[in-house]
Amino acid sequence: MLNVAPRELRTARLVLTPLSVADAPVMAGVLADPALSTYTGGGPPTVEDLTRRYEAQVAGSGSDAELWHNWILRLTDGGSAIGFVQATVVGDEADVAWVVGVEWQGAGFAKEAVAAMNGWLIAAGVQRLVAHIHPDHLASQGVAASAGLVRTGGIDEEGEEIWRWRLSPSRDR
Repeated sequence: MLNVAPRELRTARLVLTPLSVADAPVMAGVLADPALSTYTGGGPPTVEDLTRRYEAQVAGSGSDAELWHNWILRLTDGGSAIGFVQATVVGDEADVAWVVGVEWQGAGFAKEAVAAMNGWLIAAGVQRLVAHIHPDHLASQGVAASAGLVRTGGIDEEGEEIWRWRLSPSRDR
């Protein structure tokens, strides 16, 4: 079980900072474009919505058996927030997800951030990565593929495709 608190991670163009409740106002702006909800449903979150969500995420699952790791993506040149990555870790498996604001999409930021997060997770003991991706979300499929995840052919209860990566094929379930 990965029992390490998330730390700041750096890439060539990004700083991934551990989530704070204080990130809610700026992230409400990043997540304000309704296009971000195309594949997930719902709509843009308010500052109040994000404050409640971030309070829960920072507090954690309440169980040592399930750990929540969340980072805000910030540009190294200026520190502007542009999105987030997250991982829910149970045992040696992490369920990973990412969102980059519409203004910054198409520039490879999600791939860069996911590579940094996954590298940290693997170094900390994660053996398997899982992502749930809408079958029509080609950009997220590209991010997953660039991180080495592959389609399993499985579909989850929300109709999303299950993508996996594993350190050792013999350890997969």
